[in-house]
Amino acid sequence: MEDKRRHKRFILNVAEVKAKMMFATEVKVIDISIGGISLKANRRLNLGNEYALKLDDNNKVIAVKGTVVWSSLGECKAAADGEVVPIYTAGLKLADMPMERIDELQNFIEGHKKNAVNVKEGKRLNVRVHLDNADTAVLNIPASYKVREIGLGGLLIECLQDIEIGSIMPMSLSLHEDKLIKVTGRVASCRGEFSDGQKHYAIGLEFLDLTDKDREALTTFIACCPFVEDGNMKEEDANQALGANFPAISQEFIDKLEHFYKWHKTMGYYKALGVTEWATSQQIKHAFLTMAKEFHPDKHPNIPQDLKEKNEVVVVYLNEAYSTLMNPRLRKQYDRIPVSRVRH
Repeated sequence: MEDKRRHKRFILNVAEVKAKMMFATEVKVIDISIGGISLKANRRLNLGNEYALKLDDNNKVIAVKGTVVWSSLGECKAAADGEVVPIYTAGLKLADMPMERIDELQNFIEGHKKNAVNVKEGKRLNVRVHLDNADTAVLNIPASYKVREIGLGGLLIECLQDIEIGSIMPMSLSLHEDKLIKVTGRVASCRGEFSDGQKHYAIGLEFLDLTDKDREALTTFIACCPFVEDGNMKEEDANQALGANFPAISQEFIDKLEHFYKWHKTMGYYKALGVTEWATSQQIKHAFLTMAKEFHPDKHPNIPQDLKEKNEVVVVYLNEAYSTLMNPRLRKQYDRIPVSRVRH
């Protein structure tokens, strides 16, 4: 099958990337009051987590937030394909709202109430009422997913629930501890798979609004991570897709690698990147990109095993230096540590 993607996607071998998404799911509201709400959903709502809820009131949306105070498995239903779907019941305590929102919610309750719930006085903040419409609410659920493949045009995630093709949702990618990319994604594919007797889904998403700054960060991440391109290309072809060239290993590079490996523990992060202690974040990033391209393992595929192991140590150290110096808090802590000023 011909691959029509504009950008190649790469399988992550070592680096672990987590994608967080906010997707909407319809829920059945059981009862509601100004202080709280109980509902049924086809996904478990975690205790203590805050969720955004949208109530549809005659084409007018009322947005509220609530924290889960109890949650349990209520029942199981058979889906159209015969698969058993668990239905969870949960209670949420609504967050404080401005008076205007309280009035809107009160009008919503009055317009949709079926009957009051019999409760003992004082048991709930307000008297709750049943609603006459089973599908009056949409719940925004944040969740984390494992990223299996990544590229400049999108990614492939793994999750336990299917997501409708065409769905558009905000998402974020944690590339490392101090770099978070926020982007809008569109579901382009959803494929069911079985592993260890459990069904899960491979969800393909395309980026809709990746900024130039985030594209640069993602390009750097891909260039500095071990990977194997997905089925359509061999590994060496995938390296070329990222702009890597493979000249013969020069003695100059070998000497530089040996020197760096020998002294990296004493030279410190600034000297490793070739910048001063007063370097700006932009200068540090530029220096890191230059070094990362030079020592990238895939740029030297025929390097002897002993040099390959040394090169891996150097790459790890460069990444540690970059991650530390680009994080203001970690950089400040690092600057307090006495570093041997040995000249190399």
